[in-house]
Amino acid sequence: MNTPKRLHPILQGARACVFDAGGTLIHPDWERLAALAEAHAGRRFGAGEMRRAFGEMLKSLNAPEQGKPPVDQTGRHWTFRAMYGGLGLDASACTKLVGHIDAAHAERHIWCSCDEDAPRVIDELKGRGLLVAVVSNTEDGRVRDALGAAGLADRFDVIVDSHLVGVSKPDPAIFRHALELLNVEAHEAVFVGDSYAHDALAARAAGLRAVLLDPLDLHPDAVCPRIHSLGELLPPAV
Repeated sequence: MNTPKRLHPILQGARACVFDAGGTLIHPDWERLAALAEAHAGRRFGAGEMRRAFGEMLKSLNAPEQGKPPVDQTGRHWTFRAMYGGLGLDASACTKLVGHIDAAHAERHIWCSCDEDAPRVIDELKGRGLLVAVVSNTEDGRVRDALGAAGLADRFDVIVDSHLVGVSKPDPAIFRHALELLNVEAHEAVFVGDSYAHDALAARAAGLRAVLLDPLDLHPDAVCPRIHSLGELLPPAV
């Protein structure tokens, strides 16, 4: 009889694995974002270029570079506005692009690209008896739509959307709400996300174990375990 291979050490003894959504399970539709920038700002960016700019922008929220103004976190799609700014577009062009992003988003959720490892990771965890959940900050209460567009929505036991429950990460209350719905204790749950402050540190502060998804090695000094891909949560393939 073959013994199942071990999961990532932090999952040993866990009853639930809770994921962030954007940047973890699902990603922006970089092709649409690139096309919008080309059509309305005359610039063409590659997916890798935008991913790094987006990651650097998130890192700067909690570790701003000296001499640079803090990121304006107000308004719809502020993350993409800040990303385009980091890529060299001026404020006027960034603001104009937000309007076009909003229109594209209304037609199809802009966060609709499924992480390549997400389906098999979720299915493997569920197959081993773990509960799986999502806790996500949103601007419009549409995280279930985004997960649905990526083909993931029906896989989760619990989905918590900050816009719908009235509390956002890093507030410990949103983690406690998810734990209550899952009927597990904080120490029995692992949180996986790509934001060091809003996911990893916030989850740890709420008593959960935490893993930081850090594909670009932006946080080498993180106080929690890091992975470069969701697939690292599973045993290595033979």
